[in-house]
Amino acid sequence: MLVIAASAIAFLGFCIGKPLLDYIGNIGKNEPAEWTPEASYNARSETATAESNVPPADEPAQETESTLPVDSEVSGVSETAETKQSVGTNQPHSTSAPVSDSVTSAAPVSYDAFISMEAPASALSNSSSLSAVIAKAKSGGYNSVVIQLKDKNGYFRYKTAIESVADTDLMTGTMTLEEIMRVFTENNMVPIAEVAVLSDEKGCETFTDMSYKCIDAPDTSWLDYSERPPRRWANPDKDATREYFANIIAELTAARFEHILLTDVIFPNFQNYDTAYIAAKYFAPERYKMLYNVVKTGNIIEMKASDVIGDEYGRTAEVLKDTSQLRNNKVALIISRSDLPTDSGYPADAKALVETVLSLAEKKVGGLPIVPVIDGSGFDDAEKAKITAAFAILGYESFIMR
Repeated sequence: MLVIAASAIAFLGFCIGKPLLDYIGNIGKNEPAEWTPEASYNARSETATAESNVPPADEPAQETESTLPVDSEVSGVSETAETKQSVGTNQPHSTSAPVSDSVTSAAPVSYDAFISMEAPASALSNSSSLSAVIAKAKSGGYNSVVIQLKDKNGYFRYKTAIESVADTDLMTGTMTLEEIMRVFTENNMVPIAEVAVLSDEKGCETFTDMSYKCIDAPDTSWLDYSERPPRRWANPDKDATREYFANIIAELTAARFEHILLTDVIFPNFQNYDTAYIAAKYFAPERYKMLYNVVKTGNIIEMKASDVIGDEYGRTAEVLKDTSQLRNNKVALIISRSDLPTDSGYPADAKALVETVLSLAEKKVGGLPIVPVIDGSGFDDAEKAKITAAFAILGYESFIMR
C-alpha cells in the first residue's frame, strides 16, 4: 500500500499525493416566520431598558480543526484545458430597451431606515412568486425584503447580463434585475440584494483563475477539507476575483439596487496541514488587507456578533481590522442564540442579549453603522417583540429578521 502511495506522490505531485499518503496512513432557506414587527417595533416603547449582563471578555471558542480526508479524495483538483475559463473583461450591460413613462423606469423606492425580512429562494421563481412574498412582508409591517441574488455555491439566482456568466451553468435564475426591481417598485418596497462573495465553489470551478492554487502545482486548485464535500474558495488576492465581483456589484448598482449585502467576506477555515499546500501569505496577520479588494463603497458587510466583540476579530470580522479602508460601509451584525450561548456568559433574556451585544459591538466597528440581523430560529415571537422594542429604544431604525 505504501509503495502505491509513494508512486502517487511521484506521479501526482505533493499537493495531491501527500494527502493521499496521509489518508492511507490513517486508515483503521425556510419560509418566513409568521411573527411580524408591526406591533412591537412600529409602536415604539419608552420604557427603560433592562439591565444587561456583560459576558466575560474571553475570546469566543475557536472552530475545531478538522481531520484529513477519510476517503480517497485529495487536497487539490487539477484544471484541464477543457475546464479552464477566463473571467474576461466584459462589463455588465442592460438587456432591455429604455422606457420613459412606465413603472419599469420609475425610481426605486428608497427609505433611510429599512425593516427587512429574508425571502425564500423560491421567491425569484417568477414575478408572481416574488409579488406574493413582498405582499406578505408588506402586510406584516416590513418595508423591505432581502433577496439572495448569488448564493454560497456561486449560482446566480437572476438572469445576469454579464456575458462571461450568462453563457454558463452558473445562471439558474430566470428573472432579470429590471423585472425584479419592477416588482419591488410596484409594491412600494425596498430590495436588499444579498451576494455571497468568497464562498464560491461553482464560480471557481468555472473560472479557475479565481481559486487558491497549490504551491507545487499552479494549475491545481486547493480544496477546503474542513467542509464536506471538499470545496474551492475564491481568492481575494487574485485579479480574476476582483474583476468578477466588481462586475457583479456594477451590474446591481446599474440596476439601481441601493442596498447590497455582502456575505462570506472571509477566508476559508484553513487548517494547520494546509500550510504545506498553499502560500504562507494566506496565513499571515496582514492577510485581511486582501479582503478590501472585493468590498466596494457603500456595501453592507455581514459578520457574526461573536467575531466582532471578542478580544480579537474573528474570521467573519477580519475586514474590520482597518476600517479606514471601508467607505460608507455598514456592518450587518448577526445576533444568534447558537453563536451567543448562555453557557458562554451571554444573557438568557433576549432583550438583555441584544443590548449587551450591540453595546460591545459599537466599540469594535470603528464608527461604522450597525444593521442588526436577527436569527429568528433561536427566538420565539415574544422574544422577537422584546428585541425589536429594544432596537427602537436604542435608536436602531434598520434591522433584518431571518
